[in-house]
Amino acid sequence: MAEAAVDIGISATPVSVAMGARIENLDLSRDSGGEVIGELRRLLLDHHLLVVPNQRLSALELATFGRRWGELLTHPTTKHRDTDYVQWIGSKSDRKFRFFRGVHPFGGGWHSDMTWHSTPPIITALHAQRLPARGGDTAFANQHLAYETLDEEVRERIADLKAFHTGKVFGPDVEDSVHPVVRTHDETGRKALYVNANFTRHILDTPSNESEMLLYRLFVHSTRPEFTYRHRWELDDLVLWDNRSVMHYAIRDYDEQRIMHRIVVKGGKPS
Repeated sequence: MAEAAVDIGISATPVSVAMGARIENLDLSRDSGGEVIGELRRLLLDHHLLVVPNQRLSALELATFGRRWGELLTHPTTKHRDTDYVQWIGSKSDRKFRFFRGVHPFGGGWHSDMTWHSTPPIITALHAQRLPARGGDTAFANQHLAYETLDEEVRERIADLKAFHTGKVFGPDVEDSVHPVVRTHDETGRKALYVNANFTRHILDTPSNESEMLLYRLFVHSTRPEFTYRHRWELDDLVLWDNRSVMHYAIRDYDEQRIMHRIVVKGGKPS
């Protein structure tokens, strides 16, 4: 694929047909002024996901970088010891190559982050701190493509539907929310599917069996391989993606420790 150079020296090379671009020659510990962030925003809207390798950032530096994109949200679990606005995600997988019925290990399952929140994140960034020798990839799925390739009949059927999302898996005090099944991106105007198997429980004003069957159909369709990009992590990779248009899946096929730092940028109420 051809590489496209941009005016301020940032290069962006597509990483798959469906989505994503790799950003080279950038040191975010020093190059994170308004002009750089503005160009990264433009590229993120174009590609939905950015891979920025070789970023040596402390948790506090990652939080500072995140605030250049907007207000940061906290997560109800695993806060970093240096700042509540960076989530420390570290685990070994003891469920390697097993199948699940409705219940996933933490981080598993296709989802968009924190859809149970009343103003869910518009952007997530993951920063690789420690990686297993093999495995531990993250898969991503473009939900604009998922929506646009639905049958016209299904698009009409779900156009005005809303779904209930719950965050109670993280504790009894975590909020629940209702969001549209089809989300309109507030910057580009493109529509995307906005349901996921981790947090979406049912479609409102729809009989239980019908809701379950429709959600299952949407879940299966939304993660077809042609909509996806699978990222093989390298140490110090920083990957940012647009939660308004992307779902992801942390693949638990490893048995060594894998540690990530994560930030999420607050959005508005989905419409």
